[in-house]
Amino acid sequence: MGTERMRIPGYLATVLTVTAAATALSATSATSASAAPSAESLRVGVLKLTNAERVKAGCPKLKMNSALARAAQRHSADMARHNFVGHDGSNGSTMVTRARAAGYTGFSSLAENVAAGQKSAAAVVKSWMRSPGHRANILNCSLKHLGVGYAKKSGTEYGTYWTQDFGAKF
Repeated sequence: MGTERMRIPGYLATVLTVTAAATALSATSATSASAAPSAESLRVGVLKLTNAERVKAGCPKLKMNSALARAAQRHSADMARHNFVGHDGSNGSTMVTRARAAGYTGFSSLAENVAAGQKSAAAVVKSWMRSPGHRANILNCSLKHLGVGYAKKSGTEYGTYWTQDFGAKF
């Protein structure tokens, strides 16, 4: 299930999807025009933009799931800390092991999108929607839950690191 760690500007990692058979963040107050958006507002923005794409395609909106959000945030932080983009964590973790460790159990399916280098929620969702595999995860109507991770670290190759963890339970 792993992919190689790659360093490509504006990188979108290969999409991983898994089914069980095969194997809440709240909105923040508005920030001023001169202030950079908070990490939380960026995560909420990704949820809103992802749901807008799903609604256009006739899919139900995803619900933010706190366990998937923990898994996604931990993975984004790991990618930033170790300056890589990929689905395997620096410790060998996978989407499945991270979701379980964060408390998302009893799932029927999981999917993950990762990206790096995009400066805004709109830019990362636009990038994912232009990639067939990432788009397929976003528009998979059987997925019900979402967790979003975002990390920023200056001095790294990409600067920003994004994770979407999707899931559905039996």
